[in-house]
Amino acid sequence: MPNFIKILPKIKKTKLITLIINVIVFTLFIPVPVKADTLLSPSYTIQMSSINIGAGTATSSSYALNTTIGQTIQGLFGTTGYLVKAGFQYVHPLIPFSFKISNLNISFGTLVPGSPSSLSNTLTVTTGSAHGYLVNTIEDHSLRLVNGTATIPNTSCDLALTCTITDATPWTDPTRYGFGYNIQGTDVNTSDFVNSTYFRPFPVQNVDQPVTIMQRNGVATNSAATVTYKINISGSQAAGTYQNSIQYIATPSF
Repeated sequence: MPNFIKILPKIKKTKLITLIINVIVFTLFIPVPVKADTLLSPSYTIQMSSINIGAGTATSSSYALNTTIGQTIQGLFGTTGYLVKAGFQYVHPLIPFSFKISNLNISFGTLVPGSPSSLSNTLTVTTGSAHGYLVNTIEDHSLRLVNGTATIPNTSCDLALTCTITDATPWTDPTRYGFGYNIQGTDVNTSDFVNSTYFRPFPVQNVDQPVTIMQRNGVATNSAATVTYKINISGSQAAGTYQNSIQYIATPSF
């Protein structure tokens, strides 16, 4: 799903940009295992304390059976003051995992060179997992001219202290051009995104790894953060329509 920027030919002071936000949600339900192991890929790591032969729910018109097969110790154990529920059959979080984005189509309309424009949407996460969740983000490429090669570069923020994909810094100078984002709200790293003037460029697919923008260790109920997208163009920016796609990847931790 593309982001669009339209710049009218021979009109140096008007540019039109539309950003369409793509959402990918990965939900990982990991059973309690028999032997420690770690599964790896270029995009994820799953650490498990044991590996089960099998587990799941079997049903018919007259019964329902939850099973764990192969785990060394499974079942309900307790004494005064606590209960231990070990096995796949007890992995039933009271709060289901959900991930919402308030607006998937962000259109900047007409842009004026040297006059930064900002728009925003809100990410909301709920999870009953005791280990929490994280949200990562990445873009497919810089804002790029449709049917052309010209781009609007990702921001490097103010010259005095440049930003990176993992390090937000102030972007207040109207002579510094590009595209970037700020995020404020629950479960955001406020030591990085100190306030609404701190921005980062998006990481680029096939060049960078996705970066984390929200994270919690523990149960989350409607944890919400607002992403602000900012763009500033120069008077020499080529006319036309620009686009890219941004992905948000929400993953519960078990």
